[in-house]
Amino acid sequence: MSERQKVKLVVSDFHLGKGRTFRDGTQNILEDFVYDREFAEFLNFHRSGSFADADVEVILNGDILNLLQIDHYGTHTHLFTERHMDLAVEKIIAGHPEFFYALKRFATTPGHSIAYVVGNHDAGMLFPAPRRRLSEACGAEVKFYDVAYEFDGIRVEHGQQYEQFASIDMKRPFLTRGLPEPVLNLPWGSLFVAVLLPKIKQERPHVDKVRPFSSFLRWVIFHDLLWGLKTGLKIAKFVWDTILIKSRYQIRRGLSANLKLLGEISVYPNYDRIAFKLLDEREDIHTLIFGHTHILRYRQYREGKEYFNEGTWNETTNLDLNDYGRQTRLTYAYIEYPRSGLGSDGSGVSTVVRPKVRLKQWHGIWKPESEILV
Repeated sequence: MSERQKVKLVVSDFHLGKGRTFRDGTQNILEDFVYDREFAEFLNFHRSGSFADADVEVILNGDILNLLQIDHYGTHTHLFTERHMDLAVEKIIAGHPEFFYALKRFATTPGHSIAYVVGNHDAGMLFPAPRRRLSEACGAEVKFYDVAYEFDGIRVEHGQQYEQFASIDMKRPFLTRGLPEPVLNLPWGSLFVAVLLPKIKQERPHVDKVRPFSSFLRWVIFHDLLWGLKTGLKIAKFVWDTILIKSRYQIRRGLSANLKLLGEISVYPNYDRIAFKLLDEREDIHTLIFGHTHILRYRQYREGKEYFNEGTWNETTNLDLNDYGRQTRLTYAYIEYPRSGLGSDGSGVSTVVRPKVRLKQWHGIWKPESEILV
């Protein structure tokens, strides 16, 4: 009897909202994910054919659900309770029926499973209720990991924990003092995404999809100055309210920490350096896979130490001339285990063969048409 094929598929940063359209048929401009059919085809491909009898695990590496931007009865709030997050997951499932039906068919296929690493946009998945809701939608138990999923020398992590403005306080993930029920202890970046960004995106839906952001700022100065000035004032007021005087939101940090936070917001962290530092510190980890940045990436730290970023399935606009224009690349990390766990070092001595990681792009199944505007 031949050994079963074993693979793991890593995707991240889908940012699912309430669906492309509302009940009245109007467009939901806050929806980032429009590739439900393609993802369904992706899952079906990896549960049929040569993968039908294989062990296949899909790892959802954070920010799959955009829980930060799901309104609560029409209001965008920063007070995320367990009931609110459970209702938000319910709305997302209702808005993406094809997506979750495909997950259910995949998860109920023998030998196939789903793991979920919590990111910053879906920090609400730290609550038990939305976890149960998602598992029920998938028709099987989903394995959840609060920060990282480690196996066979590989660490899969969303990556927000290395940024002060996005990191979740895992020692105190919920606020309880003086509150009728626990609420998420959101970092500054999550407050911004939950409270202010939806208002900005209603005017310029593309604002969080442009790379590099410094080039976008220069573009705004020359081509959209009035909107840029008004938005800048809104952001300045939000910074004043949240960091400097803390009149509306609970962010309790010292002056030096707040100055560091402001500096980090203006200069995006170098994730190559972060990855190399972690690989250097952890001798038991040979491969690190991040999401979060939305940038497809491969770097070799040294022989035997590799860093991957699987990118995003969301549309991005690149203002860098080396890769100019709007683009969508349905990318993922493909982890393949050797059919036999033993190899040879050339001298006839058996050695353990580690899984091989590759970055791939899903091209999908040919179709004669696709929707531009529904």
